[in-house]
Amino acid sequence: MKQAKLILLRHGQCEGGNILRGKTDVTLSPLGWANMETALKNLDLVRQAPSLSIYSSPLLRCRQFAEETVADINQSGLFALNLSEQVAKSTTVTPVEIKLMPEFQEIDFGDWDGQTFDALYQNDPKALDLYWDNPWGNTPPKGEPMTEFEARVTSGLTEVTQQLESKLLLNQKQQESIKLSQENIATALIVTHGGVIRHIIGHILGLERCKGLYAQLAIDYAASVVIDVYWPEAQSLSHNSIDGNSVNADKKVASDKVKPVYRLNWPS
Repeated sequence: MKQAKLILLRHGQCEGGNILRGKTDVTLSPLGWANMETALKNLDLVRQAPSLSIYSSPLLRCRQFAEETVADINQSGLFALNLSEQVAKSTTVTPVEIKLMPEFQEIDFGDWDGQTFDALYQNDPKALDLYWDNPWGNTPPKGEPMTEFEARVTSGLTEVTQQLESKLLLNQKQQESIKLSQENIATALIVTHGGVIRHIIGHILGLERCKGLYAQLAIDYAASVVIDVYWPEAQSLSHNSIDGNSVNADKKVASDKVKPVYRLNWPS
């Protein structure tokens, strides 16, 4: 059975004060940076580096830390030491790379974005209350509809999952070519925002339009969520070469493919 791991890491405390922070592009505070460094050490990603991919929201409070993390891992060279000697001799060690994904950017609050909560409640408290009560039916002025936000986050999750599966298949072929038997697992770190993490949790749990996920579920700064991903072998798509006698059979395998199975570990 193929398996992978998704790690969602929320950004740390930000500069800018007590504001509604969606698309507003602010940097991490010194405390926020320190908290993320602590979270990263607890995740022990260096040991997973040979199979690690890093994705990030393009906003500064996520991107800057993700970029530095990639640089630190690659500069240290420790990821190469974690490969077995046999693998190291038979494969090319590829540095860890980062991919910026707008799909994992926080929701755009439109005209409300970047304003203090005090100012927002002084100007239009009723509109704010309606939004918190039903964000799917009430969109901030010039803001991003919640349905569109959730759709793009789901699209990003699907893309990362597909890339993890492709990486597992490549690793498997490399191991088979040198007749090496070892655990085949891929890991993706996604540095992102609280709203994105809440939607992914709801998506995996099969919760639709669950107000409580956004209003009552606390996701602390620098909190992490680990998600295990499985592809049952009987349901995996065949990647064998197609010849004239196997086209119909391969088409049937493809049509029978089901979605990967996710298992959520509670936020920490």
